[in-house]
Amino acid sequence: MVSGDSPQHQLDDHEGYPPIHCDACQSALQSPDGMPSFLLLDQLTVPLVGCPDHLTQFTSICGYTTTATAELLSHRPAGGVGCPSCHLAVHNPQQPVVQVQDGAVAVIACPNHQSEIINRFHTGLDTQQQLTAQFDTVW
Repeated sequence: MVSGDSPQHQLDDHEGYPPIHCDACQSALQSPDGMPSFLLLDQLTVPLVGCPDHLTQFTSICGYTTTATAELLSHRPAGGVGCPSCHLAVHNPQQPVVQVQDGAVAVIACPNHQSEIINRFHTGLDTQQQLTAQFDTVW
């Protein structure tokens, strides 16, 4: 990513986004030469940018949507990213940034895979809230 193509640019252009209070996420999103982490979820391999804590939370929440294990790699996976459009996504400055508690994670993927991962994150959040609510009512 080049400096002007940071995922943070999209946040700055849209007032509807909540502020990012995590300095580590801000730094990662604004870094022009930062190495993304890679989310492995079912058959998808999607680059993500954010701080380690919020990337781990994002991965954990996405894990509620699979019977397999959601994994987060800090290096390029063997075989790379399978989708040719996702390879080009790094050159698109309009990457979505998803709020994860007080931080944020940028999903660096093609529109189809962005949508799928973001929907799975929201589904995972719903599942986590339902499980937590059920657990709270038992005690």
